[in-house]
Amino acid sequence: MKLDRVEAAAPARRRPGLAVPAAAPVEPCEDTIFLRGIRVEALIGVYEHERHAPQPLVIDLELGLQHARCCASDDLRDAVDYGQVLAAVRRLAQVNQAVLLEAFAQNVADALLAGFELSSVAISVSKPAIFDAADSVGVSIRRRRASIAGAPA
Repeated sequence: MKLDRVEAAAPARRRPGLAVPAAAPVEPCEDTIFLRGIRVEALIGVYEHERHAPQPLVIDLELGLQHARCCASDDLRDAVDYGQVLAAVRRLAQVNQAVLLEAFAQNVADALLAGFELSSVAISVSKPAIFDAADSVGVSIRRRRASIAGAPA
């Protein structure tokens, strides 16, 4: 089922009485959420003709979490809400002032690390059909939160 609007999805709730086996002790490590193929438009580009009309961008995200609480609780309140992440990326594209894809990707990384309980982000931003000889051009960056609560610095 594909959703036209992110807000249309109501979070599922665990059914009462559903038996879940007790989890074996595990060593915490990083979990990853991904959103791939996010399509937005932004005024971006180094050439004057690119700054007259919004350019299509395709964004892939990998969001790192230190052993997400939602794995055990099965509760959206303990999770990173994918819809809120998507909305944040769309807002950033709409108000973008960056000229370079690298700077836009950094702005996305900064906003996601500041706005969500993430330990790291990996962001790829591409511009499709810019050159005849290439399907797309783009950049990928990885950023890690400087200090994670409860983890050694």
